[in-house]
Amino acid sequence: MTSTARLTLDPAFLIGPVEPRLFGSFVEHMGRCVHTGIFEPGHPLADADGFRADVLELTRELGVTVVRYPGGNFVSNYRWEDGVGPAELARLDLAWRSLEDNSFGLNEFMAWAARAAGRHW
Repeated sequence: MTSTARLTLDPAFLIGPVEPRLFGSFVEHMGRCVHTGIFEPGHPLADADGFRADVLELTRELGVTVVRYPGGNFVSNYRWEDGVGPAELARLDLAWRSLEDNSFGLNEFMAWAARAAGRHW
């Protein structure tokens, strides 16, 4: 038995405008998203706060209107208290079974988000 499907696209067909806030994203402590991604103190392209200027520029080019932090699986056992305090503090991330230091937390995210929006916080 053979099944056939047919799809017709009409680029002139418009239902309505798309809300820009739908084009959101999230920042998760997985892979290189935070460490060696948006935050890499000591990198030649990092500013005084450790934010990578090249990544900030790419973020602006994407036109992301909303960024959620923490995002992804990292949020599954995140407590806001874990994102403030001394950078030396570390905790076990249950989703990835890795030790996460406190060098990038809520204050750093808010400062990064402001810079991504073209402001300083």
